[in-house]
Amino acid sequence: MDKEKQTNIEEQETNATDESLNTAEQTEQDDKGGENTRIPYERFKQKVDEVNQLKEKLAQIEEEQAKAKRQELEEQERYKELYEQALQEKEEARQEALSLRKMGELRQAGYSEEQAKLLVKLVDGEDEEVIKSSIEQIKATVPITDNYADPSTFNGRAAKPKTVDAEELGRNAVSRVLHKIKL
Repeated sequence: MDKEKQTNIEEQETNATDESLNTAEQTEQDDKGGENTRIPYERFKQKVDEVNQLKEKLAQIEEEQAKAKRQELEEQERYKELYEQALQEKEEARQEALSLRKMGELRQAGYSEEQAKLLVKLVDGEDEEVIKSSIEQIKATVPITDNYADPSTFNGRAAKPKTVDAEELGRNAVSRVLHKIKL
C-alpha cells in the first residue's frame, strides 16, 4: 500500500510540473507574438470537411423526412395535400430558375457576381424581353464596375529604342570576342 501511495504521489507531482511547464510555454508563446492564435491549415481543413459532412447529413435527413411524410400522406390517402405540396415545390423550382436566368442576364450585361446577386431583386418580368428591358433600365442607373483601367492615363509615351544597323551589331560582337582571343 505504501508503494502505491508513493507512486501516486510521484505521478501527481510529475503531472503538476508538466502542467506548469505547459502553461509557462503557452504564456511565452502568447507573449512572443501570439502563435497560439494561428490555426494550422490541417486543422482548418479538418473542420471545414466536418462542416461539409454535417451539411450533407442534414440534407440527407431532410430528404428522408420529406419522403417519410410523403409516404405517410399516401398511406392516409391525402392526395390533395400531396398535390398541393408538389405544386409548391414546382413553384419554388420555377422561381429559382427565373432568378438564375435573371442573374445570368445581369452577368452577361457586365455586372460582377456580387453585383448580380444584389441587383437580381430589381429585375422585373418573367419573359426574356421584359427582363432585358429591365436590365437596360438598371444599367442606366447602376453603373457597371470595371476591373481594368487605361494603362496610359498618367504614363507618357514609352521611349523608343535606338535603331541599330547590321554593321553596328557586327562591331559589337567582334569587340566582345576580340579581347578573349590572344593574337
